[in-house]
Amino acid sequence: MNKAEKSQIIVPVICFVCVFLSAVLIWSYYSKPADEDGTLSVTIKYPEYETAVITPVSTMECAIDNKFLHELQQISESSDGNTNEHIYNYQYDTLPDKIYIKAPDIYVFEQGRSNSSMTPCSVGSVAYYADEPWFSITSVTVDKLYTGVFDITISIESFKDIVPVMATLKIGDIVLNEEGSAPEKEMAFENDNYISETFQFRYNRGALNDISDLVNEAAFCTEDVFRRISGAQITAECNIPSVKVVIEDSGLSSSL
Repeated sequence: MNKAEKSQIIVPVICFVCVFLSAVLIWSYYSKPADEDGTLSVTIKYPEYETAVITPVSTMECAIDNKFLHELQQISESSDGNTNEHIYNYQYDTLPDKIYIKAPDIYVFEQGRSNSSMTPCSVGSVAYYADEPWFSITSVTVDKLYTGVFDITISIESFKDIVPVMATLKIGDIVLNEEGSAPEKEMAFENDNYISETFQFRYNRGALNDISDLVNEAAFCTEDVFRRISGAQITAECNIPSVKVVIEDSGLSSSL
């Protein structure tokens, strides 16, 4: 989710060589048998979200019929943060003339949009987003490392495809940042749906033997999120020029 952006050469021979090599490469690409390895790639972009931080889900439906009864098997996917292109690769038995795709859902970064940014740090507490249940806290544990230093681990179960980003824990006037690289850190998805996560915080503010009472009064805070949305507009093209790409509901083929 990153952006990266000639020197002129005026020697005729070098120009010729460059043009010649380009022509050879283009000819080689188009003359290569389309079904040489039985795979094709579909590259998509999200024009409306070119300046946003997004993460598409890992699967994209692709079929040889508009009812999606005969879907191609997806074998991999990847993203290019410099070009904002997302590539999905498929296997086929017979090269189709046309393929149909459905725009993958995306997780979009939203800053400060969480309607409920502070949730009591106790098992059973429920956080809300847009006045609807978002997640519940399923466990809170405190582990003493040594005098005055404790690890606080909080697990949540999500009801929505909204992923909190770098949560904090507020204990009185103290705000603890999440230990993002902690071994206990876990984030679980099922079929690209956000279902649960475990967060860890480290308290090292005083020589105390027990901080359970402090944690019971603490607040689990969230602010920035990744929210899943559907139906975003996309552009698409296939790496095999003879294959037409149709985006479901648009009725139009689209190219980057």
